[in-house]
Amino acid sequence: MIRNLKIRNYTLLKDVSIDFKKGFTVISGETGAGKSVMLDALTLLLGKRIERYSIDKTSAKTIIEGEFSIQKSKLDFFEKHDLDFQELTVIRREFNSDGKSRAFINDTPVLLNVLSEFRNKIIEIHAQHQSILLKDETAQFALIDRLAKSEKELLSYQEELQKYNQLKMELDLIQRSGSLPENELDFLQYQLEELENCNLEAGEKEKLEQKISILENIEGVMNVVSESEKYLNNEQGILSQLSSVKRKLLEFETFTELYERVASVIIELNDVSSNLASLDNKLRLDPSELLVLNNRLDVINKLLQKHRKDTVAGLLIYQQEIKSRIKLSLSSEMELKNKKIEIEDQFLVLQGKASDLNIKRNNILPFLKKEVESNLINLGMPYANFMAAINVSDSYHKFGNTSISFLFSANRGGELLEVSKVASGGELSRLMLAIKYISATISEVDILVFDEIDIGVSGEIAALMGKMMQEISKSTQLIAISHLPQIASKADEHLKVVKSVIGIETVSNVKNLDKQARIEEIAKLLSGKEVTSEAFENARVLLSQ
Repeated sequence: MIRNLKIRNYTLLKDVSIDFKKGFTVISGETGAGKSVMLDALTLLLGKRIERYSIDKTSAKTIIEGEFSIQKSKLDFFEKHDLDFQELTVIRREFNSDGKSRAFINDTPVLLNVLSEFRNKIIEIHAQHQSILLKDETAQFALIDRLAKSEKELLSYQEELQKYNQLKMELDLIQRSGSLPENELDFLQYQLEELENCNLEAGEKEKLEQKISILENIEGVMNVVSESEKYLNNEQGILSQLSSVKRKLLEFETFTELYERVASVIIELNDVSSNLASLDNKLRLDPSELLVLNNRLDVINKLLQKHRKDTVAGLLIYQQEIKSRIKLSLSSEMELKNKKIEIEDQFLVLQGKASDLNIKRNNILPFLKKEVESNLINLGMPYANFMAAINVSDSYHKFGNTSISFLFSANRGGELLEVSKVASGGELSRLMLAIKYISATISEVDILVFDEIDIGVSGEIAALMGKMMQEISKSTQLIAISHLPQIASKADEHLKVVKSVIGIETVSNVKNLDKQARIEEIAKLLSGKEVTSEAFENARVLLSQ
């Protein structure tokens, strides 16, 4: 359950601290006072993005913080996200003036998706004018699966559906890149033969260009080699003179370090001399090699241009691609056959899983019909007729191979039609509450929030809705925004949102009403601005019931 909600610098709520208790809490206040803003703040705290979110631009940051009593049954969530489990868990979100935000669970930074997962585990919010459960298939399937306890069957079905879709993707890939037309296959085989006959090597082009550069400048290179050899190795050359220096240095210990350095230089120069001699031998072997090298480079350049590649490595990759396409084409017929068999086998598995899911769902439908109609009788609709219709289709989607719709008729003998087409505002409110009542009995969430779920009802019906909310609050903390005195009088706690002007600012605050203040507030809800003595008396009667 939620224990406390602190809101600072969020639209009209500048510095508010709201305490909540177990059971049924009602929130009232004039239109525009900030009731829905308070609810927005709670939703924002728990990770949801809200279009009408607004922060106080004059303040450094907006802070929303909530304290929640958490049952140990939620321990798996904390372990999953490596969070400290505390029975009194603190959630906090902070917003800078530029809109950037940070979120924390028990002072540990978390991402918004973690907050959203936490929200889904502990709270369910029915926003104002929202009847998505009565119109949206996703929400309807979720309700049916909770009632039927078919979440495991749904998960198993979804795993097999994923395998089935993966096999279909693989089949499509084989069909698109598989068997080639004969003329295209012949052309690819010609290209492959041409590339394989060239015996290409990665980096070969660069090596050829280097050799050709040397051979094209062979005379100058040979002169450099010859002169270098003369300077290094003749009787008065560098190596001879350095050897003489080395011998002289050896005569005195004081030159030991210099001796070693000169010896190192001699070794390095001998290595240079050896490399020059090796290069000289290669250049003298076959100067006519230049023609062969140029011809080879021409062949490579033509292949690069023909296949629009930049490097020999690119040609080798293309060669392998051609080889794979030819192999795939030659074997595609067998692959297609085998893949189709796999798909047929997987489809049978998928059908079985869908059938298991449908059986569990269909078994719960009579119970849902009976419970909804029974609750609607308690809400003043004795002739209401309700049915959840599940129809098998040929398509397999995330929730099975069925479609679902909620059908409804408010009057005796009325035709069952989709809820959105036949229900009035008051009827939708009662139907929504009836379903929420059933959902609350099997839901794992600890908090249920209604934002004016009572729109379109009044009088005795409102009183009946209030009693049903009382029943829900026995097992689930219930917070309801309402303008109806019949509902407000049934709450255990009564909060009022009031708006006032302080200086140049309009500010809202939240008050926890004592018994006398509750009588006054309910009297106002009964009679409007001018509160009569009769309204006070009626308020006392409502609270005493």
